[in-house]
Amino acid sequence: MANKTIYVSEKDESLFEQAKTIAGEALSSVIVRALREFIARQEDKQKDMEEIGLKVGVDGAEREQRFIGSRIGKWSGFSDDKIWFLKANIYRTQKENWAVWLGTICKASLLTNKKEWKESGDYLVNSQKSELLVGKSPEELKGKIPQELYSSILEYAKQYETPVEYLDI
Repeated sequence: MANKTIYVSEKDESLFEQAKTIAGEALSSVIVRALREFIARQEDKQKDMEEIGLKVGVDGAEREQRFIGSRIGKWSGFSDDKIWFLKANIYRTQKENWAVWLGTICKASLLTNKKEWKESGDYLVNSQKSELLVGKSPEELKGKIPQELYSSILEYAKQYETPVEYLDI
């Protein structure tokens, strides 16, 4: 049997003791069981991964970008300045990054003031554009995407990182 040394911070010592007391067995078997559960969750996440191809750039001059990941959400709404209506797809990549495909759909006036856009043609977009933004964490995307989209990503992050919430009720 192999020996492995685990260093535990002082603040976590009570957690280890509590786990050992509750389990009524050797701490090593509790750790092994927790590791099995952790690995199973990570493998489940990897199973949902596939090759994703997205068109980015200006309409007519787009290029395709590909990566391995899974789409975990989508969003549509207005830019922070309320000029554009946008849509986004939110992905987790194989390397655990956050990827956001963000596309411009139309001027917001198309949706907010139909009478005005009929007369002025202001709703027309000369060319639609899209981009792929990537960050190691949602915080790295803050300021690069609309605030409402950023808030949605934070919620997806909570759901993705902790799909099950254990309640002490």
